[in-house]
Amino acid sequence: MTIQLKLALALAGGMTAATLASGGVFLQLQRGAFRGAEREKLERVVRDVARIGAEAQGSADTLLLLDYLSSLRRELPELSSCRLRIGDRWQSVGTEPPAGEPPPLLRLVELPARGRAPPLSVELGFSESRLREPQSRTLRTMAWNLGWSIGLVLLLGVAASAALGWRLTHRIVDVERQIGEIGQGRWTERPVRGSDEIARLARGVNAMSAQLRELEQAKKAFVASVTHELRSPLAAIEAQVRGLLAAPAPRAGEEREKLDRILRSANRLGHFVTSLLEMAKIERGKMDFYPKASDLGALVEDSVAFFADRAREARLELALEAKPSLPPIELDPDLVAQVLSNLISNALKFTPAGGRVRVGVSWLSENGSPGARCWVEDTGVGLAPEDARRIFQPFERVPNPLKATGAGLGLAISRAIVEAHGGSLGVDSTPGKGSRFHFFLPERVPKRPDAVTKKA
Repeated sequence: MTIQLKLALALAGGMTAATLASGGVFLQLQRGAFRGAEREKLERVVRDVARIGAEAQGSADTLLLLDYLSSLRRELPELSSCRLRIGDRWQSVGTEPPAGEPPPLLRLVELPARGRAPPLSVELGFSESRLREPQSRTLRTMAWNLGWSIGLVLLLGVAASAALGWRLTHRIVDVERQIGEIGQGRWTERPVRGSDEIARLARGVNAMSAQLRELEQAKKAFVASVTHELRSPLAAIEAQVRGLLAAPAPRAGEEREKLDRILRSANRLGHFVTSLLEMAKIERGKMDFYPKASDLGALVEDSVAFFADRAREARLELALEAKPSLPPIELDPDLVAQVLSNLISNALKFTPAGGRVRVGVSWLSENGSPGARCWVEDTGVGLAPEDARRIFQPFERVPNPLKATGAGLGLAISRAIVEAHGGSLGVDSTPGKGSRFHFFLPERVPKRPDAVTKKA
């Protein structure tokens, strides 16, 4: 769950709780107000009855009080019973309440004797259900209207929470994306506004990105400088050793073995330096690129033939799948041959004796683009899924049971070459069973391949 969603849910939940609590408090306050109005109404009726009773005593006319009580019974449905006592005799006013009705809420009005007028007592019985029915009806209406209002407020609140959550978190998401880009080697910097904590964090990430970019540029410049400086002395060492080995004077076996070892080490170091130079060119966008219509099938066949002797020495079976008839395809023959050499060399290196390496090519269409797919399949040690995702990065090497070594640049260079052609390079592998490296080349090179210097 993203922080934006969490924040939106928290805001919406808080707003919902606050709205429901406010609605509940409002209804309770209204219920209390209705109860107060109910008590005030009863007290007003009692006061009016006492006033009319006093007037009836003063005029010695009890009919005045009886008429008033009768009118009250008609006007007030909640007045379910009414009795009048004159002297010692009780007299009901109006009809008696229906049988089974709950006992009424009684109010007694006592009027002492005044002059020759006898004492009067009035018993008023109020039906609580009828008394509170208008209040309950009003409360239900209010609750219904309040529910609709709360629902509308919640909808608006959720929308506002989502907008507010996005406003508060989109900058954090931007920083997260920028950090992800930095992790992928893209030293990006983004404009920053504001002065809060998130803005300070974003400025810190920008500063880190700038420093990393400077370090990367310094590293590339250093590597390019060192490799250029190493090429000349290495070439001189190789030439001197070859001259010594080719001299007509016989040499002792031990001396010749040492010279061979020196030559192999110089060759290996020279290959590493060449790979470093190629990687530096790719990273600077200066890779030489000469695409032309070529026969990819012939390139594959030549590459397999080149490694045939090495495969026999390693007791491996190296075979070319049946060569199909492919139409001409636009590519740089030298660069594609380098890709094939890297893949076949790796397959031979990571396959134990007695294993098999198969190389093939076919014509197909990928993502609507016609082109050729080449593959190199082996029965070697294979790759774990996490290793298969990172082996195309420069200097990435994977531990293996065969203790095979390398600079970790071949696959990175191969991917850059294939992508310069507008293609793609990938691998399917199972640990302990082998790997299948494959790359696709479109029929025509895109007009603006990345990281290359394209020449006619």
